[in-house]
Amino acid sequence: MQQTIDPRNQTVESCLKNKSYYIDFYQREYVWAKETVEILLRDIFYAFELSYEQYKDAELTQEVLDKYNWYYLNIFITNNVEGKVYIVDGQQRLSTLTLIAAKLYHTTQNENLRDTLKDCIFGKDKWKGNVYRLDHDKRKDIMDCILNNTEPPKSFKNKTEETLIARYNDISEYINKKAMDEKELNTFISYFLERLVLVELGITKDDTPMIFEVINDRGEPLKPFEILKGKLIGALSKNDTEQFSEIWDVALNRLFNIEDEFFIDYIKSHFVFKRNSKQESAINNAYHRYIFESNDIASQLAFRKVDEHQISNIKKFIREDLDYYNKLYAKIRKNNDEFLIYTNSVLALSGQYQIILSACEINDPQEEEKIHKIASEYDRLFILLTLNGVYNSNTFQEISYSLNEKIRGLELSRYREIFDKCIQRAIQERRGTTNLTSLLDYQVFLKANYTNIDKRTLRYFLARIEKFICDKLQREMNNDVLYIATRTGYKTGYHIEHILSHNDTNLRQFKDEEDFENKRNLLGGLLLLKDQDNISSGNEEYQDKLKTYSAGLVWGHTLCKDFYHINKKMDELNAELQAKCGHKIHSIDCFDEQALMNRCELLYNLVKLIWDVEG
Repeated sequence: MQQTIDPRNQTVESCLKNKSYYIDFYQREYVWAKETVEILLRDIFYAFELSYEQYKDAELTQEVLDKYNWYYLNIFITNNVEGKVYIVDGQQRLSTLTLIAAKLYHTTQNENLRDTLKDCIFGKDKWKGNVYRLDHDKRKDIMDCILNNTEPPKSFKNKTEETLIARYNDISEYINKKAMDEKELNTFISYFLERLVLVELGITKDDTPMIFEVINDRGEPLKPFEILKGKLIGALSKNDTEQFSEIWDVALNRLFNIEDEFFIDYIKSHFVFKRNSKQESAINNAYHRYIFESNDIASQLAFRKVDEHQISNIKKFIREDLDYYNKLYAKIRKNNDEFLIYTNSVLALSGQYQIILSACEINDPQEEEKIHKIASEYDRLFILLTLNGVYNSNTFQEISYSLNEKIRGLELSRYREIFDKCIQRAIQERRGTTNLTSLLDYQVFLKANYTNIDKRTLRYFLARIEKFICDKLQREMNNDVLYIATRTGYKTGYHIEHILSHNDTNLRQFKDEEDFENKRNLLGGLLLLKDQDNISSGNEEYQDKLKTYSAGLVWGHTLCKDFYHINKKMDELNAELQAKCGHKIHSIDCFDEQALMNRCELLYNLVKLIWDVEG
């Protein structure tokens, strides 16, 4: 078997002096944290100080230095391509060693040591000027600042610039605190150059994507999307890597901190159409490996060496799919659409993102319409399943995956039909019947209540009722839907209020206490109060509660007579409601069992209007 790795021991001096390393396309930014750098410095100084204490009285010679403890700095991997040495793994460590060398260069007055350190940091080129040992355009300007002790720019062009300055300052502070005299400083510099040992693994066969996947830098594990970049672009020729690496970087910079979420959602949107817990786990935890293994998704993507047209498939994916769907994902994850706010920020749902990615074709001219339509249909799907008592997370996930397939290539006008069929099928399967006259029957609606709907969803439900009425009356809401549904603080949040207090007056109106408890929990018997109003209303009589409701949200205030004097557009709204469903919103003087049931029926009809339910 041909040997592909050639190991060589290196000191810091032999590793850096008069060498040039190119930072390859799949290398991430310089990201080592202060803590990681300080751990390295502590370890180095610990090993040095043990030996220095033993030999500090002796004149420093090569023979004495050779007796000092050596310190192992781990492995770095290089790949020689057409005469250029590329770093495959270890740029974080080598970058940090270069920064330490720069600090020591500025600190020592020993010209011989300064010359050696300078040769470990940079060389001269008649065309380029300073050429740093780790050669990359992202580093040159900021390394010039460090080398020349000049002020860095007020704003950085990239993460590498920012981190290089920050870590150089940390290194400077650490070494300054050591307060070494001239002898100890120069001894440490000699120790740094000659007794710190690295092992260079030189790859002579281009298997860099595989090597890159399995080896991470010290203390800073690679993320899956970084490994995926190495595997995909690593398969391309060197002539193509710069172009496609730039496309990749521009795309991923739009998705700071959600890069892996994008790839997971993209893969699921295009290839996952039914629930499979094993497949879900593989994609969620290691999609960058899964799509190169032996499975249907890997075969369809065809990024593997064994796949026909591997290179052209990778190029097409980066140039077309990654570029477009990345922009689309960045847009929808901002949740600017009203219904994306509801489904994600309020209801904590995420399947709508996959469905949108599936529905939109590259450069889709109906992109905006599809985003809004899918988000609103997804909200409607969730609410109607919840009110029908058939929602559970597994069923909902199964429906979401099926929509990835059903929605693709479909005309926008047919989205409602597809979503309705999903709702209908879920109801029929749960009830074991094919006889369904409506997507929300009144008798079924009466079974939804305070005890079987989670409180966040209930607050959202009531907030949407609030918004509907306020919109019709052309008045501004006290707080928006997001605020009302999600804020639950003692002083600033909204809390669910039972209109029927648990007191003797109300208990006497019902058959028994069980009947009372069941009915007071009906959705028509609930509203929202802010701050401490819910607590202060306690078990008050209904007439006393009305004083609180008159100062609260609109849905509660409609119980009070004074509401109708100050909202003149109520006549228009009631005329519309009367025409559409035969009901009006009106005040209630006595909230007994009959009033409760009337309120439930009114609420049911409002739900049908808001979530567009026929029948």
